[in-house]
Amino acid sequence: MTDEQAFRRIVVLGDSIAVHRGDPVDGYPTQTWAERIVLAFAPDAYLNLGVSGAEAAEVRAGQLERALSFRPDLAFVAAGANDATRRSFRPDRVESELDRMIGPLGRAGALVVTLGCFDLSATLGGAAAGRLRSLGDLTARVVRRHGGLHVSFSDRPAHRDGVLGADGLHINARGHAVVAATLLSQLEAGGRNGPGGNGRPSRPGARAT
Repeated sequence: MTDEQAFRRIVVLGDSIAVHRGDPVDGYPTQTWAERIVLAFAPDAYLNLGVSGAEAAEVRAGQLERALSFRPDLAFVAAGANDATRRSFRPDRVESELDRMIGPLGRAGALVVTLGCFDLSATLGGAAAGRLRSLGDLTARVVRRHGGLHVSFSDRPAHRDGVLGADGLHINARGHAVVAATLLSQLEAGGRNGPGGNGRPSRPGARAT
């Protein structure tokens, strides 16, 4: 492990986006996007705290303390989708919950990366898909305010890219490969410029497998 291998402790917080394994697809390994990130960066330690079905407030209440105790230098936060798919979605409340997670993680020295959802219009309809786009916009605003990185997939129709499983909501094995490759590309391009970061780039040559 050298100084150029920047990410030694990786944590994932979130809902089913963090942990759902997805349906198998011929020609694609069964690793999740998070497992592919770990294979690419080979950190010293990895912790995935994701809980399927969790709303943003539940992610913060149930996962943030453990994540901070883990002392990550790279933290993925995937939260808010279960709020946004409901008509009761309150963007201000979700933005506050995200700020209360991303801020402490960033101040503790982690590069925080957030993920936007694929365009699920074909599955959920226009109204719910619009709420998910709003979630992506506010998540990007929060994470950038704290010097982190947001990776959006909202301009990619999930049905067109063939990344969804049979439930029409969660990504399949191909989707995990697409997400991991996109995240790795963005991390390699962006390096570590967040608050508390040490200016080290992510490991050159890391690739999704």
